[in-house]
Amino acid sequence: MRNFNVLFIIILIFFGSFFILRDIKAQEFLPTSVTILISCGDGLIEGLEICDPGGLSGAPINVGSSTCADFNDIFGNPFISGNLDCLTDCTDFDDTTCFTCGNTHKEDEEACDANDFGSATCATFGLQKGSLICTPQCQISIINCEAMTDEGTVPSSGGGGYHGGSSGFQSGYKPGSDEKIDTAVVIKGKAYPNADVHILVDGKVLGIVKADSKADFYFETTEIEIGVATLGFWSEDVDGLKSTLLTLTLRVIAEATTNITGVYIAPSINIDKQSVKQGDDIKIFGQSVPETEVNVHIHSEEQFIEKTNSTESGRWELIFNTMPLEEDFHIAKALFRVNSGENVIESGFSKLITFHVGREGGEPVCPEADLNADGRVNIVDFSILLYHWGSDNVCADQNQNGKVDLIDFSIMMYYWTG
Repeated sequence: MRNFNVLFIIILIFFGSFFILRDIKAQEFLPTSVTILISCGDGLIEGLEICDPGGLSGAPINVGSSTCADFNDIFGNPFISGNLDCLTDCTDFDDTTCFTCGNTHKEDEEACDANDFGSATCATFGLQKGSLICTPQCQISIINCEAMTDEGTVPSSGGGGYHGGSSGFQSGYKPGSDEKIDTAVVIKGKAYPNADVHILVDGKVLGIVKADSKADFYFETTEIEIGVATLGFWSEDVDGLKSTLLTLTLRVIAEATTNITGVYIAPSINIDKQSVKQGDDIKIFGQSVPETEVNVHIHSEEQFIEKTNSTESGRWELIFNTMPLEEDFHIAKALFRVNSGENVIESGFSKLITFHVGREGGEPVCPEADLNADGRVNIVDFSILLYHWGSDNVCADQNQNGKVDLIDFSIMMYYWTG
């Protein structure tokens, strides 16, 4: 009867611990929030955006308090006129819409300036002779241009058809077009050097793009349907370790380009020991963006934040002495940080890794609690564990402390596949 009660208690512990540790393990695969995921074009200046060109859902341009007067022409003098614009990827201002009429240099928004007509001549307007005149408003006048006919030259009428002053082009005139604009989504981010980045929409694979040697990746598509869409991003490092899944929900606007920047894949992470004797070192390692600071958070009664740096290949590692940690299970996770001008780019957290610190430690003879070596951890392995309960069986003793006990059972639950 006593053996039955012991077995009954162990079974209760099994099911209780299973659900607790199953939830802990599931957290490894929860999407990690990203602090800088920007939808450029929504009219808001967010994260690393310098400005926003607007356009999505009719959002207005947003350049903050900046004006054309904050920028200089080619002579180093502040612009006098124009409306400051923003680049379509929100990374900087666009001052090509700024101008100073009368500085003798034709800016983009001017038809002319003094004797600078760009490439325009009388022939541009279908007239064969004469010379153009630039008005005080920096508009082109063709009053001195003449047409050739069989009867000789005919002076132009000087005004008709070209707006801006008495004659000439309207400032900022750009010919219209009835061509339909594609609905597009452009994505820029960072992953691991030369790694494939998997891009999903609403849970289905949309495409795979390879990051370059600096871990930057670029993806453009017109295949996302108009409306609300959930995008997902993940990658795999050089050792086959998968990143967490980053997700972003946004509205795709018809006949507009949605620019998304700051899609930063969290570092991959692994550990060289699942169980370690208190005071021994453990190695935490993975891959990230090259030559960046990697912050490793180790959760205990006191949280430890350790810093290391990734190499040119993106590899990183941290040797951590476990003496400050209590005898218990601990969780570690990592993120990367890099300075970009006055801003700091920071990724979301990696997946969680769990390790145990105890009085004894060592590598298990049967790795990852697969006691019958069938590639799965299930009720068969649990039965083997119970059979050796309290013994010093080297296979069932996962933390190698000389006794098969609750810690070994907990390690089995961590690797449980069912």
